[in-house]
Order: sequence, then structure tokens, then C-alpha cells
Amino acid sequence: MQQVRKIALAVVILLISFASAFANGNVYKVQNGESLFSIFSDKLSDAKIISLEKDIKKVLPEFTLKIGTVVKISPVSVMLSPNNLTDISISLVGNDAYNIKVTKHAVNTIASVVTGTVNSSLVEAVTSSGENPELAFMLADIYEWEIDFFHALRKGDSFTMLVEKKFAKDKFIGYGKILAADFINQGRLIRALYYDGGRTKGYFGPDGKSLKKGFLKAPLKYSRISSSYTGKRLHPVLNVYRPHYGVDFAAPTGTPIHATAAGTVVDRGYRIGNGNYIKLRHMNGYETMYMHLSKFNGKYKRGSSVAQGDVIGYVGMTGYATGPHLDYRIKHNGTFLNPVTFTSPNLRLPKSDRTAFLKSVKPYAALIDSAYGRSSRFAMTKGNQSLASPL
Repeated sequence: MQQVRKIALAVVILLISFASAFANGNVYKVQNGESLFSIFSDKLSDAKIISLEKDIKKVLPEFTLKIGTVVKISPVSVMLSPNNLTDISISLVGNDAYNIKVTKHAVNTIASVVTGTVNSSLVEAVTSSGENPELAFMLADIYEWEIDFFHALRKGDSFTMLVEKKFAKDKFIGYGKILAADFINQGRLIRALYYDGGRTKGYFGPDGKSLKKGFLKAPLKYSRISSSYTGKRLHPVLNVYRPHYGVDFAAPTGTPIHATAAGTVVDRGYRIGNGNYIKLRHMNGYETMYMHLSKFNGKYKRGSSVAQGDVIGYVGMTGYATGPHLDYRIKHNGTFLNPVTFTSPNLRLPKSDRTAFLKSVKPYAALIDSAYGRSSRFAMTKGNQSLASPL
């Protein structure tokens, strides 16, 4: 009998808790297979639910009920929150009717200083400082020409950065730009300052030298070198010795190929040995050539301008090839260069931007400097190359 009473009491408590939850609003996230019909089936007729979706799209064209959308249900309303920026309130006004109100919340951006020390990897260092891994990739993109994060990173390397953080409804929703950063790699301090002068924008050192080089290190993001630059190589198809004035990057068919520098398409077509190929002309006498493509990016024809990093085609094995790869070549004033040992020329801030640059980055540099404190502030040489003694 006592056991029955315990069960009955538990049921009563459970019913009370359900009633309280219903009265105060039930909050959950949309799961796979749910729709507006499953949410409103006991509140509106099927015809009205169809109208509801159309009416929501009138005021919020991009609306689609997605997995993870937060739903808050009360006896007289339903609140849909597809993200931290938007709330869709549907008030139930009786007689199979409703009112819709869309609230778009303001995004607040603050500049925050983040510091970290490397123990094993850059991602580990960033996440150990309480940040998301995304910030590590943003930092690596800035320094991709200055630091080899796969081979040159050392335990004890450190960073300090000033980064924009975005908040909505008092919740962190993502990062904006990294405005300034110091990275100490093997005792070398490299400062990056963000500048946007309209025509000129990017990351520069204090001396106005861009951290972005004129050429990317490689035209593929994920690949391996299957054949190197050499004056004598046994051709895998023709079986004769001949020079190989490029580097072969092995990669799956369809892998995107990126223009390593800004330029103009001067040739594009097919040759029996090269397969599908595209040639770009760059400033100061440089040319690059990309061969054995499976297909081109149709956007770029002869005479088209190409920006650094644009996808110009896709890896294949057309022409004389034994497997999918890209044969990538660089010429300077008609002479072939080894793409692996090639040192890209530095880009420099135009003289006309110098004054505006110094004025723009001054507050960023000051905030980075203040993060060290008087006892451990660092000074840099003009060349952004070495770490001076603490003040």
C-alpha cells in the first residue's frame, strides 16, 4: 500500500511539473523530421499553417525551419528563434488566427585582446585560451607566408591579438576581423596590423610591408609533391629523359586549382602533352602555367583578369599523365624557376597610403602594446624580424 502511495505521489508531482512547464513556456530545439505542422497541429488548421509559412516568408524571405531552431511554446504564442539575431513571434488570437512579429536583434562588436602560448599546436593554444578553433585558422591565414605552422612552430611560441567579437542577445555569435596581432615564433616577433584603405587592404607590418606575398606557396590547398623540378627526369609516359621545369602536385581529380597571383589569362586550351592548360601573366615579368586539368572554370577566358586565390580550374589527368595531378610552372622574364625554392616578392603599401595607414593602425598597435604591461613590453626592429629585450 505504501508503495502505491509513493507511485501516486510521484505521478502527481510529475503532472504538476508538466503543468508548470506548460504555463511558463516549453523550450526545445527542432529535431530531424519536424515541421511547422508538427509544431502548430494542435493550434491551427492545416490550411492556416500553410498560410502561416507564406506569411513568415513575406517578412523574412530567408526563413526555413531548420534542425536546431529554438522553439518556445506557451498557451497563447509560439516563438521561433532560428539564430541569435532573429526571433519570430506568432501570437494565437483565437478563431484559427494569428499575428506575426519579427524581431531582429542588434549585433554588438567589441575588440578583445586574446593571448596564448603554444604547447603542442596552434589550435590547442587558441582553445586553451578559451576561444574557438576558428580563431586559430584566422590567425594562421594572416601569417601563412611568415610561419610554417606544420614544421616551424615550437613549444613556447606565443601570440597576442586584438580581435573583434560579435554578440547578440548577450551571446557570442562569432568573430569579426583580427585587427592586430603579435606572433613570437622561435624568438622572432612578427607584428600584423589590419588596414583597409579602400583600394588597398590587408595585413601589414609596422614598416608598411604586406604579410601577404605576391604569390601563394602552392596552387592547391591539399596535395603532395609527386615529381620535383629538375633538369633531367625520366618521363613516366614517353620513357625518355628530359627536363621537368615544373612541380607535380598529386591530388584527386576535381581538386580546385587556385591562381597563385593576380594576373591575366593569356592562353587557355588543350595540347597533347599538356592536356588542358591555362597560362597567366603577372606583373614584373612573371608567368604561371597550370597543366593536365580535368576542366576549366568557365568564368575565365583569354583576357580575363584573375585575382590571387581564384579557382581557375580543377585537377585532372588530361594529356601525358599517369594519374591525377597538377603540373605547375613559374617563369620570370622567360626563364623557368623552381616553384618550391621560389621566393615570392614582397608586396608593399603604396606611398600614397602611408599616412592614412599609420593613423588607422595606431590605436590597434597601442592596445596590443598595453596587453604586455610595462615590465614585459617588446620592441620590434624596422624589418619586423627580431625580438628585442624587454623594456
